[in-house]
Amino acid sequence: MELQPELQIPHLISKQERWSLINDPLADDPVAALKRDRELLQEVAAGTRSATARIWENPQCLVVTRRETRFPQFTAACEQLKSEAWPVLVRESGGTCVPHQPGIIHFTLFYPQSSVRSPSLDDTYIALCEPIRRAIASFGIEAHYGETEGSYCDGDFNLNINGLKVTGTAQRIVGAPKNEYGIKSAVMAQAMIVVDADAVAGTDWVNRFYKLAGNGRRFKPEVATSVKAQLDGTDRILQQSGITDFTLLFRQRLAEAFVELAQQD
Repeated sequence: MELQPELQIPHLISKQERWSLINDPLADDPVAALKRDRELLQEVAAGTRSATARIWENPQCLVVTRRETRFPQFTAACEQLKSEAWPVLVRESGGTCVPHQPGIIHFTLFYPQSSVRSPSLDDTYIALCEPIRRAIASFGIEAHYGETEGSYCDGDFNLNINGLKVTGTAQRIVGAPKNEYGIKSAVMAQAMIVVDADAVAGTDWVNRFYKLAGNGRRFKPEVATSVKAQLDGTDRILQQSGITDFTLLFRQRLAEAFVELAQQD
């Protein structure tokens, strides 16, 4: 999709009075890592935390929506996939089943809303995706917004490199409890970035969940990729950076891109 000129810069980020940035290491417990997003959303809604960005990463698992827990063979699918080292977890936001594993980075924005004229869904997605797009651009490759036909968790605000998907997104809004700050609600916007993981195999595992759970949905593995797979000269880039792991380097570039946007006037 082509963005209008006035939407090119994510003003939503720079308009917040104060942001905090959490850069969590690879989690030991994926359940706790998912729960932490919910906790941060509630803290922002209650006014006990300012607008927050979080970079995080999970060990290997599949994460599904609550709707998908109603599939006819869901319990049996979970038992089988757990035996294959792909435990199934449930998240609060919508979409489809997605893989989590080392090399897949998650980037979440949380911010309060206090007025009737709140940012649009598109504004929020642009604020979420622009730091990611800039981090990718720092390696000399360009990512574009748009749907990726045949991909899991598809939407207008995927990020694609050479027509292949590297990022999917979702949003959730919750009402705020009574508070002294005038906060009416809080937004959680989530992105999943395949940085250095086998995107084709990840889609295969998503399809396996649907098959085992008794659902006919299937996605095309060939439409997914990783940032690293689209990059030439990775060894040279790592050597120049002094960082030996590409996922760690991408985390650094993403954090830098977000901080730069947050400091814009």
